[in-house]
Amino acid sequence: MFSSTGPKFILRNAELHGLRWSDIDFEKKLVHIKRNRLYSKRLGTYEKCPKTKTSERDIPLSNGLIADLKVYMDWFRLADDNFDNKLDNYYLAVNIMREPESVHHIGTWLKKFEERNGFKAVTCHGLRHTYCSMLLSKNVPIQTVSKYMGHSDSSITLQVYSHFIPDTQEKVVNAINLIESEE
Repeated sequence: MFSSTGPKFILRNAELHGLRWSDIDFEKKLVHIKRNRLYSKRLGTYEKCPKTKTSERDIPLSNGLIADLKVYMDWFRLADDNFDNKLDNYYLAVNIMREPESVHHIGTWLKKFEERNGFKAVTCHGLRHTYCSMLLSKNVPIQTVSKYMGHSDSSITLQVYSHFIPDTQEKVVNAINLIESEE
């Protein structure tokens, strides 16, 4: 389930794997990004703070995603009657046994998806890129998108995604015409 909803959050793979149930605020419809879950041969799987200070952020959740998360939460409750008192003990990205997924799971799942459906090079980062591009194409302000992406500066977002911002030439011409008509 989380393989398909993660991109809606604009999350980095490590941020997605670091999410715990206590990071979800159902009332305010937010997810709090507080940690990364990573893997190295030397350390194994471990947690660390997000990439930058701005990577610690709150991201709004859609009504549809809130509904999906509530159904997913009910699945956790089936296995643990005391689940609501132990929200910080559970990651969201888990296997069928409710154990934390490997940090490579989403990449592996996407690879299988590619092979079955004839796609090429679908990655978690690529889905993050696509979602950001979609937001910008819908005229969501660059500063807002940058904040949700966790970029340290909106110039980073602008540098990478400026070609997805709808052409504003028509808006400029309309504004000039309006100013001239008022003179």
